[in-house]
Amino acid sequence: MRFGTSEGMILAAGDDDIGIFVISPDAGAKPGMQVR
Repeated sequence: MRFGTSEGMILAAGDDDIGIFVISPDAGAKPGMQVR
């Protein structure tokens, strides 16, 4: 990272009409698992 250490990420989607949805992991997801 250019600015320093990354402590995490947020996955979100949206548009101007509906707004923003924060996407949350399913039960059983563990830190470090690959997003597919």
